[in-house]
This record gives sequence, C-alpha cells and structure tokens, in this order.
Amino acid sequence: MDRRQFLQVSAAVTAGSWLPMATHAAPGNSKLLVLVYLKGGNDAYNTYIPYADPRYYAFRPHIAVARDQVIQLTEQLGLHPSMRALLPTWESHELALVQGIGQQQVHDQHYRDVEMQFTGASPEQYLSEGWLTRAMAFDAARRPLHALAFGDLDIRVTDPMGPFRGDRLRVVNIQHPSDWMAARDLDKTPHIASEPARTAADKFALANEFQFQARFGDDEFSQALLATAQLAAAGIAPPVVHITLNADSGDQHHAFDTHWNQLDYHDLALTRLSVGLAAFRGAMRELGRWNETLLLTYDEFGRSPRENTEKGTHHGWASVQMVAGGRVSGGLHGQPLEVTKVHSIGGPSPAIDYRRLYTTVIESWWGQSAHGVFDRTFQPLSLLKT
Repeated sequence: MDRRQFLQVSAAVTAGSWLPMATHAAPGNSKLLVLVYLKGGNDAYNTYIPYADPRYYAFRPHIAVARDQVIQLTEQLGLHPSMRALLPTWESHELALVQGIGQQQVHDQHYRDVEMQFTGASPEQYLSEGWLTRAMAFDAARRPLHALAFGDLDIRVTDPMGPFRGDRLRVVNIQHPSDWMAARDLDKTPHIASEPARTAADKFALANEFQFQARFGDDEFSQALLATAQLAAAGIAPPVVHITLNADSGDQHHAFDTHWNQLDYHDLALTRLSVGLAAFRGAMRELGRWNETLLLTYDEFGRSPRENTEKGTHHGWASVQMVAGGRVSGGLHGQPLEVTKVHSIGGPSPAIDYRRLYTTVIESWWGQSAHGVFDRTFQPLSLLKT
C-alpha cells in the first residue's frame, strides 16, 4: 500500500458506534493490553512537533515540518500531518502523550538499550527475564496463552521473547500477521512458541471472522491490529498483545531508525501507525471493549533534536510515548522535550523513568503490586480515569 492509499484509508476510518451482541464479549477478566514497539527509536521531535520554538527549525533546516502543515494541539505542540487519523482519539480525550520519558542511561546502540526496555533493568543490571514475565506472575496458571507477539520481536536466538523473556509465560510470536489472518490457526501458521506455550499453541484457532465497519490497511501493522480485534471479538484474545511496527521490508532504517534520508521513510511509518491505531479504536468501540483496552507505545530511545549531515537524526535520550484507551486521561503529561544541542547522545535527559509507565500498567491497569518487578519502587503515572 502506497502513501496515497494509506491516506485514503485514513480518511475513511470511522469510530463506529454499533455494538455487537453480548455473546462476543470475552469471559471473565477481559482487560486487554496492547504494546506497540516502534522499532529503531522514533524521532519524537518530528512526531510531536515543537513548532513554536525557532530552534526546532534552526536545528533541522532540511527535515523540519513546516509550521503550516503541523496539526496544532496547543500553542506550542502539534502532530505530524501524517497522524491526522488520530485526531478523533485526541479530541475525545482518549489519547495521552507522555513527554520526556526514557531510560536513565542510553548506550547509543540498539541491543543494550532495547534489552533494558524488555527487562525493565537499571543501567547496572543484566536480567534474564522480561518485565512482563515478572509482572504477570499473578496470572501464571489462568489461561491458554498469556501473550501474542506480532512482528519481529527480539534478536536473541536462545530466548527470542522480548519483554516476555524467560520460561514462565505461554507466549507465541508470529512474524507475519498476514499469515495468521490467512490461516486463523496457529497449527497452520509459522510461529515461535515459548516452551510452556507449545501445547496450547497447537490448539489455538479462530473459527469465524467478525465483520468490522472500521477499515484496516493491508500492511502488516494494520493486519496485526485487525487480528487482535478479531481475537477480542471471539473472546479468545490473551491479556497482552505485542505488535512491532517496522518497515514491511524488515529494514528498520525504512521506518523509525532514521539515520539518513528521514523524509523518505518517517512520514509513511507515522501514517501506518496512526491509520492502524484509529481503525483499531473503531473496531474495539464496535465491540464495546474500548474501555477495557489500554494501548501504549515504546521504543529503545529518542532521537537528537539536531539533524545530521545525511538529513536524518542520530540517537537521542528522552522521547514521547502514546497511551490510548477508553479509560485514558487524555492530554499532555510530563514535560515537553527541550530543543537543545547540549548532550553527548543528542538530546535532553528524561524527566520520567520509563518504568513508571510499566508500573502504571501493573498497578493502575491490572490492580496488582509492582513490588519486586523492578529494583526500586516507581510511582504510577496519572494516566487512567478512576
């Protein structure tokens, strides 16, 4: 799907008010957590644009978004024009932007920085289990699958499970969501399963497709979100779905790892992100399950406020993440990213430790204690309505 087709789908995305019969509702605890991994480190400065700051244009003479193209959210901050599909979610106060979030230390290389995101580690820690593995200990024996992961997840061969690392959870990773949508049966879909999930994976299938009014794109990211909505409609969605947004070619430099020629790739990645999320919101509203859904983005690190000599951006430190859902307290949270050139990595240090967002999931969303999940206690963010 090219950019024009994406924008046509974006314009057609509707919220959807029709509710299905109650037989489609999931039994028991039906809360759904959707993690969207922006692989490569998203450029927050060209996503949530400080258009009123003249330094933004001074530091980015070739890649800055023109002021008259920015979707203005406040007098200082606006969205990239490719994210217009998310405006209804923002205007309904169901989209929060968590500003200035990141790790205490970044290493300017992907492997270690994403490993910390997966495991919830401090800079001095090297943990073998994912943060979700520890966080979901309360749910260890309750369901056939604890999580589905769509798209490339982890470069480790011995334990390729990202935030689900370890041998305690039943997790299945499907590289290509379109394979699952064609077969609707894990036994007929190429996948990787954690050891505890292998028996359950052989029996995991979707009998019937739900016909949504929301329109999804045909790229792999939108298909993963459509698959998630289909599983929710059938009442068999696991409590966590992890979706990696990367270029369909598999080259993360053609999505969010924007070291060069950023204008050739970044806007299309943001279009795929916003169109997919808008369609997913519409589908979950059709099911009457948007209030039971929490969606958040994460990545390894941010990008530099300054463009480089190859019309791209190098690694940064603090970033901005999205949190969406029917119970989300929408708006701006945290502190806006500074537009500065004074930092060895390429940006300001984070004001919010990334584990506060994970603690919010554990304590505010699941109602569990985060004690022992991380090496210290973190205060949840005020992201959810009571």
